[in-house]
Amino acid sequence: MSVDLRKRIVDLSKKAAFAANKHGIEGQRAQVVLVLDISASMNALYKSGVVQRVVERILGLAVAFDDDGQIDLLLFGTNAYPLPAVTLDEIEGYVERVILAQYKIREATNYAPPLRMLLKKYRAPQPAPAFVIFITDGGNADRSATIEVIRELSRQPVFVQFVGIGKEDFPFLHKLDELSGRLIDNAGFMPVNDLDAIKDAELYDRLLNEFPRWLEKAREKAILAI
Repeated sequence: MSVDLRKRIVDLSKKAAFAANKHGIEGQRAQVVLVLDISASMNALYKSGVVQRVVERILGLAVAFDDDGQIDLLLFGTNAYPLPAVTLDEIEGYVERVILAQYKIREATNYAPPLRMLLKKYRAPQPAPAFVIFITDGGNADRSATIEVIRELSRQPVFVQFVGIGKEDFPFLHKLDELSGRLIDNAGFMPVNDLDAIKDAELYDRLLNEFPRWLEKAREKAILAI
């Protein structure tokens, strides 16, 4: 990793830690998981470097939250694909080297496959919760299946922060944010018109907005031991 990039990640981790302190969850441990849309409409965001910059910013959050300082990463389109963890040693050029070299950014959009992977991997008991950042730019074709798995995930130590990119209204993501039939509210939604335009401090602040309340409820329901 270049010296400049390492310095940037360290700076990002400080901003992420500040946001955590602001929300009253300083010292909270979590496994940061990034779930990325590879549907056709996302192609320009990958090719232009926007997604690489997002991964770098999320790695800053992982360094602040996680002892292993890495991101677990999933891609999703028609299906879901687990990728090698993103670490400080691997971050430089990760999107070009690992994603674009091996995957076509032109699939359909199904949310349930990556959510099922989360359900399988992060079942209780876990040493720390999974804080999932789920980035998409459009609606999905499997709404019933998605609702079912979100309800199942509400019993596990997993919080999903959906991020809708672009100018769409994202009515289904709003619905998931308010979904009935869950043990606890385990999902948040934030729209972002332009990922490059949002400042680091605002990005972290908004990503963490609903996580503290989930932590509180998860402890009340013994989903989390601590």
